[in-house]
Amino acid sequence: MNFFNKKWIKAMETGEWICPKCGKLMEFETEWEETLVCPHCGYDEDVEHYGFTDEEYSELYPTEEEILNTSDK
Repeated sequence: MNFFNKKWIKAMETGEWICPKCGKLMEFETEWEETLVCPHCGYDEDVEHYGFTDEEYSELYPTEEEILNTSDK
């Protein structure tokens, strides 16, 4: 799985972050550009999570057990 999905790449290329709830343009909440907020419906999302389902996003990063190699065998 790639960290950059199609929606994320399109948003970076066009500068248009589209709200998955209402379809309107989202805005950055702060100057650090970490969180997107929809001014129309109030939905917010971290930029790095944009365009992913929760399951896809969780697969991007190893678990603590995987890193420490402490999973039950």
